[in-house]
Amino acid sequence: MKKSVLAILFLMILSLALSNVGLVLSGGGAKGGYEIGAWKALIDMDITIGGVYGTSVGSLNAAAVAQGDFGKALEVWRDISESKVMKPTQGQKTLIDAYGGSNEWSVGELFQGAIDIIKKGIDVSPLRELLEELISEKTVRNSGIDFGLVTFDLTDLRPEMLFIEDIPEGKLIDYIMASADFPGFQTVRVDGKAFIDGGIYSNQPVEMALQRGFRNIVLVDIGRVALRDRIARFQAFVQGAEVTHIVPRIMYGSTLDFDPEKIQLQIEEGYLDTLAAFGLVTGEYTYIFEDRDVLEVMFDSLPVQKQLEAIEFIGDPARWPSPESFYEDFAGSLEKIYKLPMPTLVLLDNLARQLKIGNLMLYSTGEILKEIKTAYERDGIELPEESLIPYDRAVDFVLYLYENAPLPESPENFSFFKSSFDTLSDVKE
Repeated sequence: MKKSVLAILFLMILSLALSNVGLVLSGGGAKGGYEIGAWKALIDMDITIGGVYGTSVGSLNAAAVAQGDFGKALEVWRDISESKVMKPTQGQKTLIDAYGGSNEWSVGELFQGAIDIIKKGIDVSPLRELLEELISEKTVRNSGIDFGLVTFDLTDLRPEMLFIEDIPEGKLIDYIMASADFPGFQTVRVDGKAFIDGGIYSNQPVEMALQRGFRNIVLVDIGRVALRDRIARFQAFVQGAEVTHIVPRIMYGSTLDFDPEKIQLQIEEGYLDTLAAFGLVTGEYTYIFEDRDVLEVMFDSLPVQKQLEAIEFIGDPARWPSPESFYEDFAGSLEKIYKLPMPTLVLLDNLARQLKIGNLMLYSTGEILKEIKTAYERDGIELPEESLIPYDRAVDFVLYLYENAPLPESPENFSFFKSSFDTLSDVKE
């Protein structure tokens, strides 16, 4: 009878795995807000999560994903602080700040912090209280989303990759604490055994998603990569699994830096980087929500005389037999230089970088052009020392189009994602 139940469970999990996404959330401590932003993007893209597997803070967020209450998880991360995670001694606090890059310390203070950690570890009882507020074990178990976490058993010196059915009833929060027991924290004990952060074995448990049969895996990567993780990524390749890798462009804060402003930036960046990973936005500096060459549409809409005037910003119109041939040459040259699809959007992204336009924003093409115009008129453009692109002429050409051609409407679903991002970033109407 027991075998039959297990067989049915396996078939159910396999069915989910073949049709849905396996989400993997890495460890990264205070950088975990990034994973919340990524989760929101997956929700907005209507991607169904069949299983979620995490290490350390990733296990905490994985439980929240399995539970399915995004609003509650977002509220917790927006309100998080060091005091809601740990209660360090003064010496430990100095050591934590030094780890995060602070220069306000003395050797004696660091030494005392190290002694405090060795003797008793950092008290993380506030984290347990936070988990008890956030996570409902019953909801996680009954959600229909598979769940798993990684920890390391110090008593038996072995890694533990535990799926939800491996975790005894009533012990889910205990094992999340065990998974997130960062070195230096007070040792977590469960049923007489001591545990430490699972990241020392596998910080990105792609292996767990593969074991459950997932062949479409989304990996949110905010921390270190263990050897086991590299092996699992290779196994995923061999098995034909598709792994969508989401990683921060900029790392705001460090593992133990619970600065609310940095965490808010992480949440926003996680959302935008996930849209980028799935090809909804273009840019390596900014995030432009566009699926066509808008500059070409604008150029083609101009009468011939104005097309010739626009060409003069780049070169002598007589060099090209027609305006159409100019634009083909212009876009083709950009493609050869950038070696990326949508080269004219890449040009806008690079102009935004040169003009130091705010980048952590979801832009329509019209919005990025407006920002380019404002910044250029205010500050001009500083040309890079070595570049194959004459950005001064390129920006004049682009702004001529912006000022003389009608701007095409944004893609149909831009307003939906823009509204969602604005809500996520707490933009007030």
